[in-house]
Amino acid sequence: MKWLLVVIVMNSPVKTELVFDTLPSCLAAEEQMRKQWADVYNQTLKNKASKETLELVRSQMTTGTCIPTK
Repeated sequence: MKWLLVVIVMNSPVKTELVFDTLPSCLAAEEQMRKQWADVYNQTLKNKASKETLELVRSQMTTGTCIPTK
């Protein structure tokens, strides 16, 4: 079974066309995506961005999930 990474953007699923051979590898890719968003947020925080800017970055963060595919 193959696994497809789906990203949730503004409460809507978006297919990424990223297909993985195993569920753990798909979940690792999703985790890496979240880590990169966290890095952006932390860098913005470190740069002493305004509260509004931090909220903007936070509102743009995405999450993902892995679904089985053929």
